[in-house]
Amino acid sequence: MLFGIQFTLSLVAYLLIAFWYVVPRLSVLPRELALVPLLWVHAFRVVGGTILAPGAVGPGVPMEFRTMIGYGDLITALLALLALIALRTRFQAAIALVWLCVIVGMVDTVNAIIQSMRFNVFTNALGVNWVIVTIYVPALLVSSLLIFMQLLGRKSSDTRG
Repeated sequence: MLFGIQFTLSLVAYLLIAFWYVVPRLSVLPRELALVPLLWVHAFRVVGGTILAPGAVGPGVPMEFRTMIGYGDLITALLALLALIALRTRFQAAIALVWLCVIVGMVDTVNAIIQSMRFNVFTNALGVNWVIVTIYVPALLVSSLLIFMQLLGRKSSDTRG
């Protein structure tokens, strides 16, 4: 129950921040520039790799779960960094990389939530991973929503045709 309360309150707080402050500021930027701060949130998903460290969670958390979560976050972080570099260098496939990053990240996040329930991980010692899930995952979800909004609602600022 504590997890649900913390997660929900964090999600609501991030949604309020997003729609009161972030969306209005990003709406005046070209799509490629608006995507940058949203991708930076995902670049730090490397913190999810913490679950792979020995002793980071209790022994009751299955290695199958830990591996899936840890590597999913590390892969998404790498994709976010590649997308940021591609946007910065105006690489032609930059938007495709952003799509890949946000889709892989959402699949990983949704899968992590489902597998958390399947393996009943919140009954185990999670250490700092509890904070990651209750504070950082809601930020990832909101940032993903905003990325999807940018990708689906706006055209490229590129005027080269």
